Amino acid sequence: MIQPLVYKFGGASVKDADSIENVAKVLNTNWKQGLIVVVSAMGDTTDLLEEIINKAFVREPFSTELEKVESLHQEACQQLFPGNHSIFNRLKNDFSKLKRTLENQKFIEEGEAFFYDQIIGFGELISTRILQEYLCLQGNYCLWQDARELIATDSNHKIGRVDWVLTMQQCRKLLVSQLERYPVITQGFMGSDWLNHTVTLGREGSDFTAAILAVSLGAKSVTIWKDVSGILNGDPDLFPDAVKFEYLDFEEAAEMTYFGAKVIHPKTVKPLAKHKIPLYVKSFVEPSSTGTVIGSFQDDPRIPITVIKKNQVLLTFRIRDLSRIGGFHFEEIFKAAKQQNWTINLIQASAVTLRAVLDVMDKPRLVLPKSLQEVFVVEQQANLSLVTVKNYTQDQESKYGAKENGIRLSQKSPTTLQYLMEKIPL
Repeated sequence: MIQPLVYKFGGASVKDADSIENVAKVLNTNWKQGLIVVVSAMGDTTDLLEEIINKAFVREPFSTELEKVESLHQEACQQLFPGNHSIFNRLKNDFSKLKRTLENQKFIEEGEAFFYDQIIGFGELISTRILQEYLCLQGNYCLWQDARELIATDSNHKIGRVDWVLTMQQCRKLLVSQLERYPVITQGFMGSDWLNHTVTLGREGSDFTAAILAVSLGAKSVTIWKDVSGILNGDPDLFPDAVKFEYLDFEEAAEMTYFGAKVIHPKTVKPLAKHKIPLYVKSFVEPSSTGTVIGSFQDDPRIPITVIKKNQVLLTFRIRDLSRIGGFHFEEIFKAAKQQNWTINLIQASAVTLRAVLDVMDKPRLVLPKSLQEVFVVEQQANLSLVTVKNYTQDQESKYGAKENGIRLSQKSPTTLQYLMEKIPL
């Protein structure tokens, strides 16, 4: 059995014809037997499709927006392929199918999350077809594989949970023999449930897809190709002097993603760490640069890491019935958080009060379940920012912990500082 390599390319790397040509050059240089290439949707396609889905779900016209998405792909193909290439008929068929799916009343009746999942993956399905056909045109022959036949999930739409056992079985059945002949191009972000309905893994889930395939097939490594030189210790747009890590321990990387660093998807690191599969983050702009490798390094550099998450909301829960103090009532909050798909980034509790910091979802003010309001008096404060500093210094503690920043919540451990604040000092 071939031990594969898994590459992942995000939407920025295939945003137009020039970008697709660049990806083809990167792959040509690294063309190997046993290569699996996971690809996201082109550029802003997913955002555009979300706009279309929102309109279609409430039966508003969406033809103008759909034509914009189709034109984006048509223009790229016109630059990449001769006019008589079969990709143009395939593209026409794909967009006809997309339109029919958007107009499928049965899908709408199944609810917004189900409807979303049946449509949003068209971006990945189309982008991978374009890349696969272009690679073959250039003489790098490869196979296209529908990721929904590989990754098995439950029916929890928008945030599907992976059935690892069935996924491993399907990956080995469908990919092992193929990889002995040709590289395989497939999609990120999605799988399917037992009814063969599409289920997505969460926004930006293509990194996670790469990890799933790597674990399922015992890959040598995973490489995520991005428009940055590697993993930095801060957002370069906010910190011009940010430093690149040459190597990083799995645990350090996992904490970075948990705290909000956007270089890799939070779910990606855990399965790779468990199976000791190294993860490389490299630049498709400068593919010869070393990038960053994430693996098992006991001596990884303890460089200060600063992560800033904006658009945070602070929920303060105060127990109504003081006879219930002691903490056991907090289980109701966690139950509601699971049901509402809240992402809790920081939590503090006392006998009568619990404070939770959450990502703002679709609306600036969260709608709280009635069950919580019956037990707690709940206050909300929005438009806050959560600053996390790992491996902090005294200077950073003084800078971010200053009173003028409007600190609403703080937490400190020997290695990590967190401040929820109104104003970020930069």
